[in-house]
Amino acid sequence: MIPVTDLVAALRGQVEMVAEVVGSVDEVVVQESARERIGGPGDLILGIGLDSPKRALTAIERLADRGVPAVVVRAPLAYAVALADAARSRGVSLIALSPNASWAHLIHQLRDLLDRAATGDPRTTGDDLYALADAAAGLIDASVTIEDAHHRVLAYSSRSVGTDAARVSTIVGRRVPPAVVHELRARGVFRRMTTSAEPFFLPAGATPDLGARFVLPVRAGGEWLGSIWCAVSAPPEARVVADLVTMASAVALHLLDLRVQSDLTRRVWLDRVRQALLDPGAEAGAWLAAGPWRVVVLLGSPTAATDFGGGEPDNSSAPPSIGGAASVDVWTAALRRRGWAQPAVVDIADRVFAIVTDTERPSSARRSPRTASRLRPSRPGTWAWLQAEVTELHAQGGTAAIVAGTRAEVAGNLTRSRAEAVETAQLPSVKGTTIAAAEDHWAPLVVSRAVRGLVAEPIPSPLAALEGDPATEASDRHTLSAWLDHPGSPRRAAEALGVHVNTIRYRMDRIAPLLVVDLTDPEIRLALQLTLRAG
Repeated sequence: MIPVTDLVAALRGQVEMVAEVVGSVDEVVVQESARERIGGPGDLILGIGLDSPKRALTAIERLADRGVPAVVVRAPLAYAVALADAARSRGVSLIALSPNASWAHLIHQLRDLLDRAATGDPRTTGDDLYALADAAAGLIDASVTIEDAHHRVLAYSSRSVGTDAARVSTIVGRRVPPAVVHELRARGVFRRMTTSAEPFFLPAGATPDLGARFVLPVRAGGEWLGSIWCAVSAPPEARVVADLVTMASAVALHLLDLRVQSDLTRRVWLDRVRQALLDPGAEAGAWLAAGPWRVVVLLGSPTAATDFGGGEPDNSSAPPSIGGAASVDVWTAALRRRGWAQPAVVDIADRVFAIVTDTERPSSARRSPRTASRLRPSRPGTWAWLQAEVTELHAQGGTAAIVAGTRAEVAGNLTRSRAEAVETAQLPSVKGTTIAAAEDHWAPLVVSRAVRGLVAEPIPSPLAALEGDPATEASDRHTLSAWLDHPGSPRRAAEALGVHVNTIRYRMDRIAPLLVVDLTDPEIRLALQLTLRAG
């Protein structure tokens, strides 16, 4: 998370603070229309489509309701007094973008700043890759993008020759649009790049928004690392292709270095996530996304659906086990495809856990799965978002299920939330459900904890009087349990056991004197119920 004031200071000359409100950001979201339902806590909104006072005011009102900390609007509109007053009153920082500044350049710089803040690594290969993209564009006289194997845009040329809708969407979103990925995968484009280093020409019409492209796979050691896409109308000359192939080798070195840095950084980060679940330190809340949080047990397999949102191919052919490293990888890949850029997913004691944020009111956090699916939130990594995604996966035939502990208002309570998630997942009443939260099962949890205590340290009880013939003892215990579950209603107790009501009365007339306790005392009845369950 970066304070909004620090971000503005780092980009001085391009942006200026108009209305300052304390807040931090960790993501960039582009808003093309005031009616879009996007943004949430931690999102910096770039109001590219907010070109009138009315649209900007409407957007600020809606963004404030979703907890957005800051919005950028092009000057001079951003300096309108009404706009600044509305932003201050609603608790949203208003930032002005210089009339001569480029939105695309601003997006690139913001992404770079946020990426480096997230990893804590000041080094970056971004500048080198952008230079290579510009060099490739100069060779082929066309717009160029460099992408990794997950279809994320790593760099793009400043040259805009041959720009089409797909290029604009790719650069703004820093990822190839899912619809384009789906069409290209269906045509075997990605399969071709995974098996061959030969560049090829892709005619226009592969997708409705994608013009013609000359594509160079980026490979190293037989592994596909990414690709270079050149927006051209015809295949380039052989000498140009030769120069581009040489350049692809240079790109491969950068991608290898980037992957090493990324893998190392992620491993360190995941170790911190795991430690936060086992023994969180005071600093855990500083590097996690802003809380409160929930710890969620991830169960089953999210891979049953054939495709959930685009991205790299799924190489897993069989459903994973409930716990273990294989499930961590599968869940991480699935959640990334659903939009969570850096899933906080780790395995502990053969179970898979995720830390999600939960800033909603408790009542709204306990929506039914159907409601969660209908009210899909826009921000990945939240409890409400995860419920909606798992509901959709389950509707598509998947076996994914999630069980959450209660909210942890401070990082020190993450261990408690994890223990609650595991405890709730083990309840008989939760078996077979898709989504569950500890607070919705508080009564079974209370009983479960009491029973576990009795199992660990048994206490002598009147039930010892029922010991004897195993068959008779089991019958007496079942009868007493049903009678206690339905106090004052022998008929319901008889229905529960599938016997005649007179049988219940007869048995209880025999059992009650053996116990030598007052069965009209509610405390004694509760104690007997717990003892029976413990036995």
